[in-house]
Amino acid sequence: MPDIRSNLAHLVGKKHPFGSRRQEAYLNLMRTQAVLSAPFDRVFRSHGISQPLYNILRILRGHLEQDTRSGREHAGVPVLSIGKDMITREPDMTRLVNRLEKEGLAERRRCSEDRRVVFVRITDAGRTLLDRLEPEINGIHESQFRSLTDDELAVLNDLLFRAAVTRERTA
Repeated sequence: MPDIRSNLAHLVGKKHPFGSRRQEAYLNLMRTQAVLSAPFDRVFRSHGISQPLYNILRILRGHLEQDTRSGREHAGVPVLSIGKDMITREPDMTRLVNRLEKEGLAERRRCSEDRRVVFVRITDAGRTLLDRLEPEINGIHESQFRSLTDDELAVLNDLLFRAAVTRERTA
């Protein structure tokens, strides 16, 4: 009799099939995320930051570069906008920004017109850190997905996007 277990079921020693393909897909995504994020966690930890802090620095740098290209003065990014741009939702943006500021990687200032609004800007030290991290981060991305073709990556990205968008619409 052929083995009806999936690759994931076999890998984790599951004796019976998953309850559904959806359950298997979710668990496969969770396991894959854990495996793929581990090398990034090591790199970030060695530089004294976390993935969410790295994500914020990239957002801040992106806004700075966009304003510079368009010739606009860069006042910074409102904290609420940073939260909306994050890859993963972080419940305590204030704590994360505090940490970046304490490390000298970002600075903040209140809006002169509305004191409730706080702008955050990346510092030169934050940009330098991103410049140092970028080759290593890009190398990890390349090594993790070297077994997939560009067409396969396009399909994977489309499927993951569709799954997330479907979930966001029903949430």
